[in-house]
Amino acid sequence: MDMKEEISIELHNEMSALMDELCDQNDFDGIIQLCEDLGAYTHDSSLIRLHLFYNIGSGYSHVAARREIQFDSKSSGLALLNYRKAMAEVKAFARECFRSVPSDEVMNYFYDLRSRILTNMANELDCQGRRLEALSYYDDSIEASNVHAMLSKARCLYQFAQDVYDDSHAYYLQRESFKCYKNALSRIDEFPLEQRNSIESNPFHNHFLNWFQEQEIQFGSEFPELNTLSGSSADTKKEKDYLIWCAEHRLFINELNGISTSEVVNHDVLSLPSFTARINTLLTTTEELSFHGHFDEMKTDYCYARYLAFMGSSIPLFEEHFFNSTFEHVDTLDYEINSLKTNHLKSCFRISYSIFDKISFLLHRFFELDTIQNDHQVDFKKVWFKPRSQELKSIFQSSGNDYFRALYFISREIRQGGRNTPDEQDPSYWFDPDTLRLFEIRNAMEHRAFKLVDAVCHSHHSKDNSNGIEECRSMILNVQQNIELITQQLLREQGKKDELENQLEKLRGQESSLVKDLDEKERMSSYFTIVGVEEFELLTMKLLTLAKDALVYLSLAIHYEESNKPQNGLVLPSFVPKK
Repeated sequence: MDMKEEISIELHNEMSALMDELCDQNDFDGIIQLCEDLGAYTHDSSLIRLHLFYNIGSGYSHVAARREIQFDSKSSGLALLNYRKAMAEVKAFARECFRSVPSDEVMNYFYDLRSRILTNMANELDCQGRRLEALSYYDDSIEASNVHAMLSKARCLYQFAQDVYDDSHAYYLQRESFKCYKNALSRIDEFPLEQRNSIESNPFHNHFLNWFQEQEIQFGSEFPELNTLSGSSADTKKEKDYLIWCAEHRLFINELNGISTSEVVNHDVLSLPSFTARINTLLTTTEELSFHGHFDEMKTDYCYARYLAFMGSSIPLFEEHFFNSTFEHVDTLDYEINSLKTNHLKSCFRISYSIFDKISFLLHRFFELDTIQNDHQVDFKKVWFKPRSQELKSIFQSSGNDYFRALYFISREIRQGGRNTPDEQDPSYWFDPDTLRLFEIRNAMEHRAFKLVDAVCHSHHSKDNSNGIEECRSMILNVQQNIELITQQLLREQGKKDELENQLEKLRGQESSLVKDLDEKERMSSYFTIVGVEEFELLTMKLLTLAKDALVYLSLAIHYEESNKPQNGLVLPSFVPKK
C-alpha cells in the first residue's frame, strides 16, 4: 500500500470547505474526485485523521443519496466504510487524551464532530435498510443534544413502522416516531436556516403529527406505555438475569427491543411471515413447513449462541472447569487462555457466523434464485450475484425491498475479498478498521489454528521478541555487505584466492543459516491467529447482534415480497402448528 502524504492544516481546511461547496452544488463527479484526493492524505493528529474520514464519508454519502441510489451502491458502502474509519480515530483520540489533556476548545470540537459522525453513520445504515443498527447509533448523538439525530431517528422509526407486519408493534414504533418528531420540531430554531425552511415547508410533519394525535385519542388506551407492561415471568434468578441482559444488549428477535429494554420485549416473537404457495398434493405437511422449520432452526441456533455469550460474560476469565481437566495442557508461554469462558465465546462466534450462510440458503430456496443442483455454491457473499459474475440477480437489480438491501450490505461487511486481494481494494465494509477481520478469525477457527490470549501480557511478550527479529535482519544485511566486499576483493587479489574463498564460504553459510532462522520464525509466528480475549468478546457481541438483525431483516424482506405479490383468486392462510 502506498504511503500517504501528510496534509497541512491549511490544505485540510481548504478541502473541507471545498467539500461543502461541491455538495451544495451537487457536483457529484467533483465530490468523488475530492474523496479520492482526500484518501491520499493522512496526519499525525488522530483528530485531523478523524475529520478527513468524516469528509470522505460525507462526500460518498451525498452521492449515494442523490445519484447512486441503486441496490448495490458502491458509494453507500464507501461512505459507511469511512465513517467506520472515523470512529476508529475517535477511539485513538480518546486513548491519546490519557497522555495529554486537550483544551476545552479542542474537546468541544471533538464532541461535536463525533456526534455528527454517529448521526451520519446512522443515516447511512438507515439508507441501506439497516434500521435496527441505525437506531443504536442515533441514541448516542441524541444524548449529546444533537437535534439532527432526533429528526433522523423520527424518520427511521416512521419508515420502520410502515414495514413491520405486527400492527401493535407498528403502533409503538409510530408512537416513538411521534415523540421524536415532536421533540425535534420544538427545537426548529437549532437547525440551519436553509434546512429549517425545508423542514417547515414539508407538509408530512404536521400531517403525521395531527394524524397520530387522533390515533392516540381513539386507540391510545389500548396500547399502554411499554415500560408499564410485564413480560414473561422467570422461574429462577439466573433466568431473570439472562432476560434482563438480553434486553439491555438489544438481543431479542423483536423489533420493539430496538426502542425499549423493558421486560415486555423479552420474547423472540418475530418469525417467518405468512406467504402464498401453490397447492401441491405431492408435498407432505412436513415439507410444506420446511421454510418455517428452517427459520425456527436459525432462531434456536441464535438463542443458543446468545445464551453462550451471556454465560461467557458472567464467568471469570481464569476460572477453571472440569470440561478440559482430563489431560495435561501445554503451556505455550504466550499467555493463552483456554477456559470455559473463552470456549463459550468461540462457540458463540462459530454459531453466529453460520447463521448468515443459513440465511443465504433460505433465500436461495425460497425465492428460487438458482437450481437445487447449485446448492453447494450458495453462501452469503455470492447469493446475490449471477453465477461466476458480479452482476446482481434480476430479483435484486431493481428491488425496492429495503431488507434485501440490508442483508446485501451485511454480506459485504462480514466477508473479505479474495485471498490475494490488497487491503485497499478489498470491498469489505469493516466493523472497525482496528479489529481483525471476522472472516480471518473464522477461517483460523475452522481450518487453521486460533488462540485467545491475555492481550496485555501477550503484547509485552511480543515486543520483547521483536528486538531479536530486527537484530537478525541487521546481521543478514551486514553479512551480505561483507560477502559483496570480499567478492570484489577476490576479483582484485588473486594471490589470496584460497583465503578469501574460505571467508566467502563461511559468510554464505552464515547468511543461509540466518535466512533460515528468519523464514522459520515467520512460518511459526504466523501459525496461529492470535486475538486478545477482550477484543474477541467485543467482536463476538457485534457478530451476535448482527446475526439477530439479519434474522429480523430476513423476516421483513419476505413479508415485503409477499405483500407486493398480486393477490389473484382465493388465498387461504397456512396453518403453522406450534409445540
